[in-house]
Amino acid sequence: MKEHGRVYKNVDEMANKFKIFKSNLKYITETNAKRKSPHGHFLGLTNFADWSHQEFKETYLHKNDMSMYNNTMKKKNVNSESCSPPLSLDWRSKGVVSSVKDQGTCGSCWTFTAAGAIESINALVTGRLVDLSEQEMLDCEPSGDCKFGYMSKVFDWILLNKGVASEKDYAYTGVKGVCKASQIPNSKSSTFDTYDHVEQSENGLLCSVAYQPLSVCLYAPPDFDHYSHGIYDGSNCPENSDETNHCLLIVGYGSVDGQDYWILKNSWGTNWGMEGYMYLKRNSGKKYGVCAINAWGFNLIKLNRRD
Repeated sequence: MKEHGRVYKNVDEMANKFKIFKSNLKYITETNAKRKSPHGHFLGLTNFADWSHQEFKETYLHKNDMSMYNNTMKKKNVNSESCSPPLSLDWRSKGVVSSVKDQGTCGSCWTFTAAGAIESINALVTGRLVDLSEQEMLDCEPSGDCKFGYMSKVFDWILLNKGVASEKDYAYTGVKGVCKASQIPNSKSSTFDTYDHVEQSENGLLCSVAYQPLSVCLYAPPDFDHYSHGIYDGSNCPENSDETNHCLLIVGYGSVDGQDYWILKNSWGTNWGMEGYMYLKRNSGKKYGVCAINAWGFNLIKLNRRD
């Protein structure tokens, strides 16, 4: 309660939350004891330690129906044919990744991954890293809300609007409101011309991430909210499924003792994971990768980009 500023409305609620906390702690302890690798993931007491999984799922995890992309999916992304990626890469070290944000109790991860991808390509093209407004995306993309949304539709809206406001000019509230795009000047920071659906393979993702940070969705299983550090192996994720329920930003990749991983930026604040980041197992041999990470990546394209 002290660490995360928890305040409960009465003794009964506090007792119930403490019961959930103890249940989660038991699960975390038992799961950590079963680790098979020194680099495997640890669970810990995150900012969701007093949440039941059902409460967490209803707030943050919503099934993404991606069937509309099945007939329009491009078979190759723009870089895969001439891809020579470095052995490891961390875009954070290159100054093109904004700070970790917190979406609050709104299921708006789709706006945060979209904003992160656009912020990064902006920085790569212009040399300036500007935090963009997730709230404008939430308010103005008509089909999305705090329960559901697509980053691809955000990209469509921003291209139509010819830009998006900065976070400074259009602050995040975590509640879908009336679109104020006509009242607030955009930052002219939509420095991309189009986007495509990345090839559903390890190589497709790798070639895209070697070029820039990448918007992706994955399936977050019941223990995802307790992730602390290490390489998450997705042992609780469905096998060979492309079902997803949460979206993040891939900001790099690496390897340790022969174990490959993606570096993912989340939008649940810095008290989750490794100050808001996680490692996810890469090169698993699974059709859609660990937790369907390979299934739904979207690559922003800047024509005539020079870098």
